[in-house]
Amino acid sequence: MLSLQSLSMRYGNGQDAVQAVGDVTLDVREGEFLTIVGPSGCGKSTVLQMIAGLMQGTSGQVTMRGRPVQAPPEGLVYLFQQYSRSLFPWMNVRDNVMFGMGGQPGVDRRQAMQSCEEYLTLVGLEGMGDRFPWQLSGGMQQRVAIARALAASPQVLLLDEPFSAVDALTRAVLHDLVLDVWQKRGLTVVLVTHDVDEAVYLSDRIALLGPRPSRVAHVYDNPLPRPRDPVATRACPEFSRLRGELLAHLLGRQP
Repeated sequence: MLSLQSLSMRYGNGQDAVQAVGDVTLDVREGEFLTIVGPSGCGKSTVLQMIAGLMQGTSGQVTMRGRPVQAPPEGLVYLFQQYSRSLFPWMNVRDNVMFGMGGQPGVDRRQAMQSCEEYLTLVGLEGMGDRFPWQLSGGMQQRVAIARALAASPQVLLLDEPFSAVDALTRAVLHDLVLDVWQKRGLTVVLVTHDVDEAVYLSDRIALLGPRPSRVAHVYDNPLPRPRDPVATRACPEFSRLRGELLAHLLGRQP
């Protein structure tokens, strides 16, 4: 679905130049849930923005289904970390979600409203369409952002640390919501996170970036069976083993 070939990003020129991303080569399989982890400041979000076509790398190439990504491609949706800023406070929840359907051919407002209610039900916000974002908790606002992303009918969903601003219990609930949506919709998901436990719980594969200028240090296959359970999965010996290996690499130790 996605291919990153020798992707790099350099800011500035001369002695003041900063090489943020060194040489990232990575393939993302159709329908998989891939997570990118790495130390703080290694360029994880920069890589995700280059995948999305929001910025162009200094060198290398991103392709989606074999076509070069030079601007945000059709079928790809980026879910930002600061969900509260991505929602329109003057629009109610229903109109925020319907905004995600903008420009879709052959969809009138009645159809859009019906689809909107289906997306709200899918993310557990049935009956909340008339409320405004500021009337909702942080976790509920993130559900609105997820519903709006789904309303755009994506093939690929890019998630930039979308759970970092909510409490631990809400995060666990949103993890299972995203997994449920991913499986039901057959999406390809790329998640950037600094949370190792989150990466192990959600992913099919985990790409570990090294320190800046970043490169892919290792790609881990996740053997944990699906469906995942927030308690039972974390109690599996394989969960602890993979978590330990990732932490050891991030801390610069041999696993």
